[in-house]
Amino acid sequence: MVRSRRDINSLSPSELSDYIHAIDVLRARSAADPDDVTGYDFQAALHNDGSVGPCEHGSDLFLPWHRAHLYYFERLLQAADPPRTANVTIPYWDWLHPQATGKFPAAFSQPGLDSGRNEDPSTPLPANTLDIVLHESNQAEFGGYVKGSPIGNKGRLERGPHDYMHPNFIGGLMTHPTTAATDPIYFSFHCFIDLLWAEWQRRHAMPAPTSPQSKLRGFLTQPKHKVADFAQTLALDYRYEYTDQLNAAFDVLAPPTPLPLPPPLLETIPLIPVSGADVVTELREKAQVQFGIAAAASYAAQGRRVGLRLEEVKIPLTGSYLLRAFFHPVDVRFQRDDEEFAKRFDIGYLAMWQAHPHSEGTGHDGHGNGHPGHGQGQGQGQGHDAGHGDEHHHGNGSGHPGPGTDTHDHPTVVTARFDVTAVLAATAEAEEHLLTLQYLPSPTPLGEPQQPPELIGEITLKNILMEVYG
Repeated sequence: MVRSRRDINSLSPSELSDYIHAIDVLRARSAADPDDVTGYDFQAALHNDGSVGPCEHGSDLFLPWHRAHLYYFERLLQAADPPRTANVTIPYWDWLHPQATGKFPAAFSQPGLDSGRNEDPSTPLPANTLDIVLHESNQAEFGGYVKGSPIGNKGRLERGPHDYMHPNFIGGLMTHPTTAATDPIYFSFHCFIDLLWAEWQRRHAMPAPTSPQSKLRGFLTQPKHKVADFAQTLALDYRYEYTDQLNAAFDVLAPPTPLPLPPPLLETIPLIPVSGADVVTELREKAQVQFGIAAAASYAAQGRRVGLRLEEVKIPLTGSYLLRAFFHPVDVRFQRDDEEFAKRFDIGYLAMWQAHPHSEGTGHDGHGNGHPGHGQGQGQGQGHDAGHGDEHHHGNGSGHPGPGTDTHDHPTVVTARFDVTAVLAATAEAEEHLLTLQYLPSPTPLGEPQQPPELIGEITLKNILMEVYG
């Protein structure tokens, strides 16, 4: 039976109560037995804990892995206390739009869903989410590159809105990847990420996933554990019920359009800071760095698409930050807090979410050390491996992943691209332009401003390049 996942604001009081009750049943299992694979703590550890999962980030496995996590968690909720919970689905939080009252949906202040978070009402939602869903037609740039790709890793949905929302907008336990899924808002937040992916798939006539045979760590003993198993929501017996607001935003009556072939990359040109100083020195002293670009306008005049590439930016270990990018004529002064300037010249941002500690070769894959083999719980326990005894194991296992099993590593660098073609068209008279990168450290988990000195020292990158496409 296909069930509908709905906006959390659309749930009736009894439906919301049933959802919270199902979560509480899973919490009670963990309180009674921390090693219960059907308990909330274990389900959160699939994301948070490198010796149990961890989550996939920085590749085309990001979206399928989180879809799998939601799918198996939802099945546990439905089996928690039937018939009361039999039809429970994870409600999504539409963070594309501001809430009518408060920063978060009112449901997340209810006992069972509440948690200490960043309540600062001035924190903006990411402005580019809808644009990514509606206009990004490169599959890798939308959802992530194949693991090991030499030209990129994180897709725009992850390195932008996702990595911004965790530490900047939500905060609290969601600030750090090792605690994120402990906050129940994680599931509704990622439910909306999954909705955005499903909408992008619909708009492009359901393109086949890349890396379809890749195995999703943490789920290898489940019948469904490959990327191909999580390619379509209807095959998993759920769909998304849109609100009128989402129907209008997505223009759902528009016909699907197959993905076009991406234009070829014709040329790359390295950029250097205008001041001649290194990037870290400039950011430390001025919280910004500028690069001069002389040839972009001539390429645009030839009908070429022009982009900028930040190549191999180091993922920080001590905190999170934003690099906001502005592309403007050289004679237009960068104005840090001017909304009109941003409206004309803002080309995007790179959200650098704090790294997830991990160890390669560890994890709940049924080959190295795994979770003890309990085996009960309606077959819902992920990754349990019979025969490991009665102890919860963590750390490096003596075994090795089997054929086709991905190693348990996260990327240590991010490559990001910004398209400047539209700005060039709007400033066609300018012969020279500047790329201005602005450094903005993320707030504390409760939303207080901070300027951690050790964080800015972590900023390194390989190159900044101008890209010219045919």
